[in-house]
Amino acid sequence: MNRLRFSTLAHRDHVFCSPLSSAKADQLVELLDLPKSGRVLDVGCGKADLLLRVIARYGVAGVGVDPNGELVSAARASVESRGISGFVELHEARVADVALEPESFDVALCIGSTHAYGKFDQALTALSHLVRPGGQVLIADGYWKREPAAEYLAFLGAGLTDYCNHRGNESAGIAAGLMPLYSCVSNDDEWDHYEGLYCLSMERFVRDHPQDPDAVPFRERIRAWRDAYRRWGRDTLGFGYYLFCKP
Repeated sequence: MNRLRFSTLAHRDHVFCSPLSSAKADQLVELLDLPKSGRVLDVGCGKADLLLRVIARYGVAGVGVDPNGELVSAARASVESRGISGFVELHEARVADVALEPESFDVALCIGSTHAYGKFDQALTALSHLVRPGGQVLIADGYWKREPAAEYLAFLGAGLTDYCNHRGNESAGIAAGLMPLYSCVSNDDEWDHYEGLYCLSMERFVRDHPQDPDAVPFRERIRAWRDAYRRWGRDTLGFGYYLFCKP
């Protein structure tokens, strides 16, 4: 099964490729402190909606990086429709393959894309190097609400140490030399909408494309995913947002 294609199709109707609502996105954007000449980086920008909200709110320049070509194409279309192409630079690439100057950004965003650097703590360190002293890092990742069932870990292909708890994620930022400013989490409604839309998009795709060679494995995968979310995920896996300042 082509996992990249599966993820792209399952996210085709999402504004954000994470359990983030528009209301919470706007709240997070308002917390940022950016100068008029500022620059913002979004690693794993996806469709770049959060990046574009920051640019629109503060009138700054932005750089988005994502290896998924279809998501970057959607981001480019959004940039053109908003008439802000002169303020945005988008890269269809892995962040490791993009030349980014150390301490050249005022804000670095990484929402659900810490895997771009390996693990959460590695992402924190890398992003910290990219922001100027006094700059901010807004990062979001999963966390365990409770100890996961062995069956859930097996389904995810994950280990217990793949995530911390909510406090552990904040502590990782402190260990990376950053100062915590704010944190919050996705609520049940945001999770349910994200997961519901994820399943809805894929179910409609396999219904409308029964002859697609991926239709059968995609159908099996999405139904197993929906069951796992209901059985374990909703009560076990959270998603937290952490705003840090670089001293």
